[in-house]
Amino acid sequence: EKAGLPADVVGLVHGFAAGPELVRHPLTAAVGFTGSVRGGRALHDLAAARPRPIPFHGELGSLNPVVVTERAAATRAAEIGAGLAASYTQGLGQFCVKPGLVLLPAGPAGDAVLDAVVTAAVPAGPLLDPRMRAAFLDGVRSRAQLPGVTQALAAGEDDAAPLAVRPGVLTVAAGRLADGDAHAELLEECFGPVTVVARYGSESERDAVLDALPGNLTATVHLAADEREGAAAGLVARLAGLAGRVVVDGWPTGVSVAPAMQHGGPYPASTSTSTSVGGTAIERWLRPVCFQDTPDPLLPPELREANPLGVPRTVDGVA
Repeated sequence: EKAGLPADVVGLVHGFAAGPELVRHPLTAAVGFTGSVRGGRALHDLAAARPRPIPFHGELGSLNPVVVTERAAATRAAEIGAGLAASYTQGLGQFCVKPGLVLLPAGPAGDAVLDAVVTAAVPAGPLLDPRMRAAFLDGVRSRAQLPGVTQALAAGEDDAAPLAVRPGVLTVAAGRLADGDAHAELLEECFGPVTVVARYGSESERDAVLDALPGNLTATVHLAADEREGAAAGLVARLAGLAGRVVVDGWPTGVSVAPAMQHGGPYPASTSTSTSVGGTAIERWLRPVCFQDTPDPLLPPELREANPLGVPRTVDGVA
């Protein structure tokens, strides 16, 4: 209203039935969604099943894997551990780009990283609502009961505030994640402040886990200084096949609204190739039209020779 826009630009409705009804409504031309894989897939299928299907831009779920190389762990254990602790607990783990799976080398170097994670002083805090809190506690409990899984840091209920929980860290041998369905739950997002640390004994074991992963919003790798000169190029390329954003020696939590941002990824991270954050996010809500041999006065102002609106353009291949 302060900007002079009509009040109907933004509307809010409540209730589970509202989503399907909005997707089915004949005046709805496209849908953007952020939520669970199950709910998003149901709405995606409704959008595709309409008599006239419409675009569905869904952001459904992401594990956001992190790879720590052996040499990175040996040279930067405290730094990496502190960064991971801050990242997976930021916003109490309620960011869509929370690192939910960390591939960490077995042995003393990896132990030092894990020690730095679990000893970080991260306080308890509230989740968004009772349903999400219950799902988080159930999800951690279920994962902790899987064979070979240990709790390096036990997540659980807390009375620090209404809906509060304590962050947790689960550990497992990486080989178990590539064994089949027994540990499939560990390769699914658990919304809230918990991360799974998978200890790998070899690069082939590490890569087998990466090959088992679904699509993600982000994929992160932490390297030693000399690995940045090209030794890790193959690993970075492998991660680019998994995610819409690749992070090197940083953390995925935090999304910049900028032209280069890609906040999407292979399914189930998103259901389209578009981004939901960044300068090109508006393209989800536009339909391209080409005007061929059209006289200048008949063109939209953006396409006229004089460019009266001063928009950035590419003419004959030149920006």
